[in-house]
Amino acid sequence: MERGVERFTAEEAEEYLNRIPKFTKKKHSIEELREILDETGLSLDGIRLIHVAGTNGKGSVCAFLSSILRETGEHTAVFTSPHLVSARERFSFDGKQVEKEEFLSAFQVIQNLLPVMEERRFGHPSYFEYLFLMFAAMMQERREFTAVVETGLGGRLDATNAVRRPDLCVITSISLDHMEYLGDTVEQIAGEKAGIIKPGIPVVYD
Repeated sequence: MERGVERFTAEEAEEYLNRIPKFTKKKHSIEELREILDETGLSLDGIRLIHVAGTNGKGSVCAFLSSILRETGEHTAVFTSPHLVSARERFSFDGKQVEKEEFLSAFQVIQNLLPVMEERRFGHPSYFEYLFLMFAAMMQERREFTAVVETGLGGRLDATNAVRRPDLCVITSISLDHMEYLGDTVEQIAGEKAGIIKPGIPVVYD
């Protein structure tokens, strides 16, 4: 992948990401994100993908699914959140955290696309959008992998919902969480999580 004019170390890339607000109501619409993915060649269309939403157990479900798939001989790519120490923890391929070099390369790919996004008046991606775009960049050379993708917050308006046709949708248990963004009742929150469901796509839910 090409490097831009401005060069970053992996540590500087993480510092840059950490300066982007993590929780904001101002973010791109799903249609805008799909347009960004399409126009930049980062679309995840055609990649076998399992989409996971819910309140509790998302990370565990992603880990279980990845392990099961690898036992059957599949190559797996997992995108989860949050992380404990490094944002690299959010990207896992065949059970191993992404290497610093690839993390930095994907970060730089998105850096190089920022002028295009500004030109189209999309503006700068949010923290989670930036990471999701990085995952999409990493997947372009792994199109034979099965991706297991965890939503960041909610589902209906989550950046990961830019995926048009996952092969399977999974919704774990639902309880009150992120009420300032998702609603004040379990029913409202469940509705937001259920936003990942697509016509004709199987759903497994708790």
